[in-house]
Amino acid sequence: MIHKREPNARWVNQYNEEILRAWDANMDIQFAFDPYACAKYLMSYTTKPEREMSLLLEATHKECREGNMTAREEMKKLTGTFFNHRQVSVQEAIYCATKMPLTYSSRGFVFIPAHSNSCKFLKPHNILKEMDPDDQNIYMSNLADKYFDRPNDPEFDICMADFASEYEIVSINKNVKNPKTPIKRLQTLNFAVKKRVNRNAIIRYPYFNRETDKENYFENLLCLYLPIRSREDLKKPYELFYQIGEIFDNRQQCNVKVKDVVHENRRKFESNIKETGEAESLFNQLSLTLKDNDWAEIVANKQSNNIWSTDIEQ
Repeated sequence: MIHKREPNARWVNQYNEEILRAWDANMDIQFAFDPYACAKYLMSYTTKPEREMSLLLEATHKECREGNMTAREEMKKLTGTFFNHRQVSVQEAIYCATKMPLTYSSRGFVFIPAHSNSCKFLKPHNILKEMDPDDQNIYMSNLADKYFDRPNDPEFDICMADFASEYEIVSINKNVKNPKTPIKRLQTLNFAVKKRVNRNAIIRYPYFNRETDKENYFENLLCLYLPIRSREDLKKPYELFYQIGEIFDNRQQCNVKVKDVVHENRRKFESNIKETGEAESLFNQLSLTLKDNDWAEIVANKQSNNIWSTDIEQ
């Protein structure tokens, strides 16, 4: 990826010839062997102006505690400190002042909480106060709940991934004028769905390691790509159900293998399933066999090469 350099080119940054032609700007490529170090390096750049701000807020917080301020007064003082001392670039100031959008996208994104243990938001406090104390229905419905509550029409005999990508959720209280696609209400929830008129949305979902967390991995996979009406349609253990299980296909009016249905639906969203699966398995194997002192060996070899290059130059 990077050209081997001679000792007399030690002042030249690491670069890639193909990327340099496309980037046409300064480049300094470095190897990152530690994910934490890579994330820390990126965050140190994105939050560089905020370092002094943290110290100011800490000093303000200490001052408020010593002055016995109320929580409201302390929050007001902290807010004033933040807005009066925060460093803002010219570009950011222009974007904020003119309300220019910071990003553009030709596709929408939707996150699918497919796993049964996904986080949920509590209902508003005023609604919880009016509910029965013994009522356990205290959470707001998420996308998975709306999928399981979808209409019984044959049109909706689809998997959760297709439902999230092809349809959008609308409130029944929202007055949609001249909709381009039919709006169909859910069975029990106060929401409706309508087919997207433009491009389908790009889906995102929780990640589970297939090698170290198999049950959660296969549960998430089945919920995403297997057309079901409730989570009870899935049988445990999920890996075995994926491998040898069968379900009744309403469209074909016959039993089909779970693995074939999941694979067919998954291909719509992951075109290179085989290649990505092999790469993921290889990465997981390398992660499990990685030694604690591998980084030390790399650093030692790098230092040895530097000494060798210096001796040659001399």
